[in-house]
Amino acid sequence: MKSMTRLVLAVLLASAAFGVALAAEEPKEIQLTGYITDEYCGAKNANPKGADCARDCAKKGSKMAIFSEGKIYLLSDKEAALAHLGYKVVVSGTLGEGGVVQVRSIEKAKGEA
Repeated sequence: MKSMTRLVLAVLLASAAFGVALAAEEPKEIQLTGYITDEYCGAKNANPKGADCARDCAKKGSKMAIFSEGKIYLLSDKEAALAHLGYKVVVSGTLGEGGVVQVRSIEKAKGEA
């Protein structure tokens, strides 16, 4: 009986230690190329023609995002995102909690006017 209790305790402690290790992971550096959009309209507005609609949705409280590689990533810097609506951009930053990109910079992609 004591050995079973020790085994259960060891498994619980190992699980807890593994969970703490996962929680302590460093944020992942990320660079995404795509179009700024809003979380409500998503991929539908991830193009030059969707800029006005994305701007209107942002005014109504929708969070800003980038559509890149077939996915929507929420962005931490709404003002910088709004300034880059309508053309392809490169967003650099870290992918943090909840999948939100902590924006370090947003720049026009090469070849964009």
